[in-house]
Amino acid sequence: MVTECKAKSKISNGLLSFLTDNECSEIEFDLLRFMGQHHKAKMSFYIITRAFRIATIDVGNALTALVERDILMRRLDGNGLITYSLSTDEKTHAYIHKLASLDWSEALALKKELKANTVCYFDFMRDSNFMARK
Repeated sequence: MVTECKAKSKISNGLLSFLTDNECSEIEFDLLRFMGQHHKAKMSFYIITRAFRIATIDVGNALTALVERDILMRRLDGNGLITYSLSTDEKTHAYIHKLASLDWSEALALKKELKANTVCYFDFMRDSNFMARK
């Protein structure tokens, strides 16, 4: 006899709605997970692009889109260094914290569900120089 067992998922409808409403692309999804895992950090563009090892234009476009949607903040310090950090909005923080707490398989499942539910979802595997990491 085979019994199907499904683990309780941390993926909530609220998180999926937040990502769908913000039309998060695949790279934006990954950036938000990364920023959520380093939620108190202020990171430069250079550090972020080095962490992702993908085309800087893709990261730049994603960062700009997230700043425009008030999910990330962009700051210019006195030395001319631009840094990015999470928005101070508590609701946004809660969603990003939840996103960052997902394990790899849960994040992958959410990414697939987001792609299936979002009309304006960019397919970076086809439309840019995005290289999937294993």
